Amino acid sequence: MGKKRVQTLLIAVALLCLLFLSSCVVISEEINVFEDGSGTMRFAIGVKQENYENFQEALPEGYALENYFATLTQNEALASMQADHYMQDGLHWESVELEVADFVALFSQKRRIGPVEITFDEREEGFRFTQTIDLANSNLVIPGVHLMDLSALEFTVDLKTPQILNTNGVQSAAGVSTWTIPMDEVLRDGSTVFLRADYILEPYEGIFIPWEVFFPYLVIGFLALCGLAIVTVIFVNTVLKREKAPTLKFK
Repeated sequence: MGKKRVQTLLIAVALLCLLFLSSCVVISEEINVFEDGSGTMRFAIGVKQENYENFQEALPEGYALENYFATLTQNEALASMQADHYMQDGLHWESVELEVADFVALFSQKRRIGPVEITFDEREEGFRFTQTIDLANSNLVIPGVHLMDLSALEFTVDLKTPQILNTNGVQSAAGVSTWTIPMDEVLRDGSTVFLRADYILEPYEGIFIPWEVFFPYLVIGFLALCGLAIVTVIFVNTVLKREKAPTLKFK
């Protein structure tokens, strides 16, 4: 069995384990890009302590999260890779953290990590991060997926850079974008998830107000302005009618 076939089989079995324990599993990805273009990338899977033993028993022999990053280890832009296992907040975590010397050099071409494809491009106005999650084109078939309750299974991706120009995620700070991906859409419906963010390496100057915070105030201000306009119109019309009211003249 070829190396690619073995890796595909491991991914499929690992996904099955995640699906059957969907309410007990947390999947996260954290990317930190520094001002010099270097940074860190961390993938982690957290399983509730009471379910961790069952999770381990369900995995195939030889499974290791770090195996999915094997194609990156020969690239000089990857400074180091460290796997870790620890307990935190009642979850047993397995994580892999990459120390990246240059994100563009390492991800200038699409890099596949399981069902995830990641690219970092340099553009005239700065840089672009793109990531797709596409199980439909990864040759993975999950038997019985339509009968599973996957509502609790989510994949969270956090991108931190000196300054984000625009993103299709939720921008909570000048250099932070977050995506929360409901995996039921990806696994059951076969949807392809597309993440994108344009950023620059110069830090943001000034006070950043997230759109989620600014928008309610914008709506309130607009409604207040409309209310003031209505009151003004009523007041003006009332005054004018009084001024133009007919007067009785006696001879």
